[in-house]
Amino acid sequence: MQPKNIYYPQFLITFILITFMSLTSIASPKLAYHVSMDDAHTHYFDVEIKISDWDQENIDLKMAVWTPGSYLVREFARQIEGFEASSGTETLAAKKINKNTWRIENKDAKAFSVKYRVYAFEFSVRTCFLDASYGYINAAGLLLYIDKMQDLSSTLHIKPYKGWEQISTSLKPVDAANPWVLNIPNYDLLVDSPIAIGNFEVLDFEAAGIPHSLALIGEGNFDTDIMVKDIQKIATVCTDVFGEHPCEDYTIINFSTNSKYGGLEHLSSTSLMYPRWSYYPPERYNRWRGLMCHEYFHLWNIKRIRPEPLGPFDYENENYTTSLWIAEGITSYYDDYLLRRSEIITEDQYLTILANNINTFENKPGKNVQSLTEASFDAWIKYYRADENFNNSNISYYTKGAVVATLLDLEIRQLTKGKKSLDDVMHQVYKVYFKELDRGFSEAEFQKMAEEVAGADLNDFFQNYVHGTTPIDYQKYFDYLGLKISDANASTQKLSLGIITKDSNGRLIINRIKKGSCSYNGGLNVNDELVALDGYRIKSTSDIETFIAQKKEGDQIVLTITRKGKLMEVPIQLSKDQTHKYQISKLTKAKKAQKELYKAWMGL
Repeated sequence: MQPKNIYYPQFLITFILITFMSLTSIASPKLAYHVSMDDAHTHYFDVEIKISDWDQENIDLKMAVWTPGSYLVREFARQIEGFEASSGTETLAAKKINKNTWRIENKDAKAFSVKYRVYAFEFSVRTCFLDASYGYINAAGLLLYIDKMQDLSSTLHIKPYKGWEQISTSLKPVDAANPWVLNIPNYDLLVDSPIAIGNFEVLDFEAAGIPHSLALIGEGNFDTDIMVKDIQKIATVCTDVFGEHPCEDYTIINFSTNSKYGGLEHLSSTSLMYPRWSYYPPERYNRWRGLMCHEYFHLWNIKRIRPEPLGPFDYENENYTTSLWIAEGITSYYDDYLLRRSEIITEDQYLTILANNINTFENKPGKNVQSLTEASFDAWIKYYRADENFNNSNISYYTKGAVVATLLDLEIRQLTKGKKSLDDVMHQVYKVYFKELDRGFSEAEFQKMAEEVAGADLNDFFQNYVHGTTPIDYQKYFDYLGLKISDANASTQKLSLGIITKDSNGRLIINRIKKGSCSYNGGLNVNDELVALDGYRIKSTSDIETFIAQKKEGDQIVLTITRKGKLMEVPIQLSKDQTHKYQISKLTKAKKAQKELYKAWMGL
């Protein structure tokens, strides 16, 4: 039986709505984070969380176990010390109930606070760091959230270390006159907005029509005028792909380091780390440009258009997806390619970069073992935990993803006679799934979008190169542009053991062996110490190279090694160096259609 329609007077409806809104307002707790760093030289942040208007018996506070953009469970809670809770002068019972959750028995207290310390001495773009020179906050590793209340707004009050006057973040202050109190709309935005604190130079400028801020932390041989001009070009060319800029402003936190390199994308900002003396000469500085372009392109590809599992985030568990090759691999294609389109690098420089990407992928035996989708899915357990056998059994979804994205772009250009490209796919994915549907896309939906743009079935391409490990026919795709790809090592007679060694206190130790090499087939192991070759003492890899240069393929040598402290002799039958060295060049007699497609691709 269907229920009858029930009529409620308007005044009663109004009363119910007002009562509901009032109760909802009362039930919403208030949250404020307070972070200080009085003992910065000890690497400890002190955190106090103040909670008020709480109306439940207990409260669970959690710390994220990973941070978006870096797909590894990092167990940030391991750095928390001295956790305690109180209401006024009364101590509240606080118990850790699992690896990242603390339960507080608040005894009907409506307002209480939690205090703890976080040791922060892991210097990377995805962690927190503090010393007497500067502080760096990634909130996932510092600030707890109330369970099931990630949407709760809050404020973040920062008390800087003595003498520090600068703060750099995309978060907005509650009051423009006080940059040390920040407005936090929700936990997702807090996690997605790193904060740098200290004394450092900040450059403000406009790019792609919006304000930009560049924080330069650490000394280096950079030229700020050149950096700003490069960022302006990068911002413009990235925006052109998607048709609009998604931000009101953009913040860049750039650390110049001894040797660390890396970047992490955020909704309206990025953090970069780059070796301090590598901004010059230009051929070394181009790597920073590529890094900057990579993180900038992420403003659209991953921060707005994203695979379905990557948002809303589960901060306590792995968020599995087979599409990291789209998020990272396609971005890795564009990070170098757009440098060419913006005329930051030359045609020849770009073709060399492209050939090097192919070499990096093709010289890893893992190309025959792991597909792009498998590499994406297993990032949580493999990519950030590379061991001595990684290259034999795995690939990088960054590198192969960039190679496959290049070929997909060329295939679309060929099928549409230059009228469409991968740009159109990315623009449409942004328009449909971010702007119109406001959700992530599935891998099947991405493929369908690519096919709609190409006007053709691309299933073989995706099955072979994305889901499978089929060897890539590079010449087929480069022929579209009148280009030739060749392997300079194809006819080499050079011999190689296929090993990588390290010098450990004067001892020559194997730390990697390439699958399929004569050393791999002959039974050498990682951690073997190389002592002698055919009875003669060897102390370096150059000793080995000099010796085997006098041999020919098929000759047998005997390596004297120590393994687990035992002296052994291992016979090895020598084979040729298996390393590829691809080069890309223009055909001398390219057809008109090839030349036109090449010019359009190169942005000429």
